Parts: sequence; C-alpha cells; structure tokens
Amino acid sequence: MIPPETLVQAGARQNVIVVGIGECRVGCAPANTLSTFALGSCIAVMAWDWKLKLGGLLHVMLPDSSVDPVKALSNPYIYVDTGVPTLFRALVARGSAKRQLRWCLAGGAAMMGDSSHFEIGKRNHLALKKVLWRLGVFINEEDVGGTESRSVKLDLQTGQIDLRKGMAREQILTHAALNSIKAEFDEKEYG
Repeated sequence: MIPPETLVQAGARQNVIVVGIGECRVGCAPANTLSTFALGSCIAVMAWDWKLKLGGLLHVMLPDSSVDPVKALSNPYIYVDTGVPTLFRALVARGSAKRQLRWCLAGGAAMMGDSSHFEIGKRNHLALKKVLWRLGVFINEEDVGGTESRSVKLDLQTGQIDLRKGMAREQILTHAALNSIKAEFDEKEYG
C-alpha cells in the first residue's frame, strides 16, 4: 500500500508534484500535475483514470527486487516487480477500474554507453511489460530506449502527458483530446 504521505489529496494547492527516483505518487484533479525528471535507464510508469481524473506516477530504477529483498520491503518503488503492482493496487483502492486506466511508459535509455552486460533500461522495459501483462494491463503509449534522458509531466485533469527528451523541446506523448475520445468510447462500450 502506498504510504499516506505519497497520496496527493484532491484540492492540494501544489501545481506540480515532483516524483523522485524510487518514488510513487497517486493523486486526483485538481492537484494539477505529477512530474519526474532525468529518466535515464529508469522508467516512469504513468497511469490515469479518465473517469475519476485519478492518476499515478512511479519512477522505477531496477527490474527485479530479488537483488535486495530487504530494500524492496522498505521501498517497493525502486523495483519494477514490486512497484508496479503496488501502484496498481493503490489506484484500485481509490476506486479505479482496470478498464478505465490509460498506461504510459517513458525512459529506459542506454546511458553512458551501457554495455550489453548491464542494459538496465532494456531490462526495466522488459520487466515492465511482463508485470503489466500479468496484471492484464495494456500499454497505451510509450517512449522508451535510445540514448537520451527524458522528463515527463502527467496532467491529472486531462490525462495529457508531456515529454521532453534530452535538450529537445517538449512534445506531447498522450493528447488530452485523445483521452476524451477514448473515454467516450469506453463509456459507451463498457458503461
């Protein structure tokens, strides 16, 4: 379960809630934006519920908690295999339904000439796909791999995700308008 200090309450006055390495935040509109910076081989896992305007951002660092199970108990958000299920449970506990969630990933770059021995970014991405598959969750959008760091912002009101790669201009990973169209379709399809 996500500790109470990581939950962002509706009506919070902060405009941007920054999520650090090995951290997770869950919030709902009008607490405007969840954001994380300098994603190298780490990956940002973002989930947004279009119906509740509820979202979460997880900044995972490593794929597998078996390297340090004690650390995983004290902070599950460091690892893909413990952090993602914890984020999923927190969203469901706050009323979200699996079919209402939009999942996006960003990061997983090969930094500092990662040798083929380590490839942490690639391993993080593979671990994420496995964990999400086990949860029955599909990735709606992703921007992973390459050699540039990334920063992301998730707007909790609209579900829009802004992405910045390296020193490039900010671009939109997931459009607010597209989320509205998908929400209307899902509402008709699933009630």
